[in-house]
Amino acid sequence: MRIEIRPAFDEAVMVAEKPVRQAAAKMLRLLSGLDIGQLWTHPGLNFEKLHGMIEPTTGLQLYSLRVTRSARAITCLLNGPTIVLVSLHSQHDKAYKKP
Repeated sequence: MRIEIRPAFDEAVMVAEKPVRQAAAKMLRLLSGLDIGQLWTHPGLNFEKLHGMIEPTTGLQLYSLRVTRSARAITCLLNGPTIVLVSLHSQHDKAYKKP
């Protein structure tokens, strides 16, 4: 699977605490070895559709990925398959708030 990282995700990782940074790096390594089917079924990533949430600039459906027990990555999918890492939220509940 191809991975695209948006600046907001990258910036959030850089300022996150060390355990979140390490978990984000581990998630990236894991994602690079998966295909789209494995992404949907991987038990640790907990990939799920965020109903009613659309990426504002592209109009693509947003999804959530588990980074740590409390941190979530907000993503969208492009053809190819490519996963786009849009943003990172250290607090689980804030990740699901509509912009």
